[in-house]
Amino acid sequence: MFIDGISGMTLSNNVLRIQVARIDAKGETSTEDIFLPASNINNFVNALVEGVKGLNEQLESENKDDTAKDSGDKKNSKDKKEKASLTDLDDKSK
Repeated sequence: MFIDGISGMTLSNNVLRIQVARIDAKGETSTEDIFLPASNINNFVNALVEGVKGLNEQLESENKDDTAKDSGDKKNSKDKKEKASLTDLDDKSK
């Protein structure tokens, strides 16, 4: 289920009802409900928070890796350009 946002929420009869909205292919908004027993609300919210923290850590790690890789690629691409130009000169001199 893809969710564009939360359009409403209520607690009734010990059930949390979360109305989620999404935009369909026609550009119209449609809604669906998620039902959670009141006794599980804390576990659900805590699991979401921990999941988001884990995703943020993973994204930060990937960004650091990409930054380090980009720095290495720039150095390697400079070396490759020099080697490529030397190879071109050698091929032309034959």
